[in-house]
Amino acid sequence: GEDAYSGAVAPEAIQLGMFAAIHNSLKVIAADIGNAYLHAKTNEKLYTILGDDYGELSGKVLVFNKGLYGLRSSGARFHEHLSDILRKTGFIPSKADSDLWFKDCGTHYEYLARYVDDILVFSKDPMKIIECLKVTYPLQGVGLPEYYLGGDFKVQKRDRGDTITVCAKTYISNVCQR
Repeated sequence: GEDAYSGAVAPEAIQLGMFAAIHNSLKVIAADIGNAYLHAKTNEKLYTILGDDYGELSGKVLVFNKGLYGLRSSGARFHEHLSDILRKTGFIPSKADSDLWFKDCGTHYEYLARYVDDILVFSKDPMKIIECLKVTYPLQGVGLPEYYLGGDFKVQKRDRGDTITVCAKTYISNVCQR
């Protein structure tokens, strides 16, 4: 059967990205890809017959060729689409986690982690990567990450540069409430 898997970066890979960011003076930016599944084509056969609400188009058959939320393979097709875009911008998947991508910039490496349609960019100039992705995708919530994969992100101002810490305060609070 057709692959329905959509990858999701492991929390340990995020920790690796944070470690690399801290030790290489990289900035971290988060973003959400809007309408993610609509960017990839589907191989599933999906159609609808237009109802009376569509006036003179009523009774016509509408065939979908784009992924939609709820289709079995949409996540996998979007995963492939984003992988193609990342490869075109010079990123390659790491062997440790195929959803943690890296790019050799000569003097340092830069990283991008993805959790379905949520991304974290670890870069000297993360907005440059964000702008490249905006050519293909509408991005929402672009900025410093506040909460990602169960971790609260906090920026601490230091004399020798900002430090980003991750803690589980929100996660623990939610678990205790349940």
